[in-house]
Amino acid sequence: MQDKKLEQALEIYFQNIPAGESEEFREAQKYLKLRIRSAMELLIEKEDTERMEQLEKCGWFSENELMVFIRYAQEKTKLRALVWLLHLKDKKYGYQKREFSL
Repeated sequence: MQDKKLEQALEIYFQNIPAGESEEFREAQKYLKLRIRSAMELLIEKEDTERMEQLEKCGWFSENELMVFIRYAQEKTKLRALVWLLHLKDKKYGYQKREFSL
């Protein structure tokens, strides 16, 4: 039931992005913002990187959530989504240089 509502909210949101004025769109947007983790995990499952990018541009998740999404994509072996997420991490936050001296 929850997945159906989430999928429906994603469809409403992505169909109405250009206009973005309808009450239905605003409700879908509010719903997705509160369930960004579930929404991104669903898009990772589908390897829908275009929609993942659109949600990322909304600024609804931080580096911590991004790391959760990266682990999720690794666990589910969703390589296209994983590559996209790793590029996003590199672009937005970079990688820490680690010191391995003895």
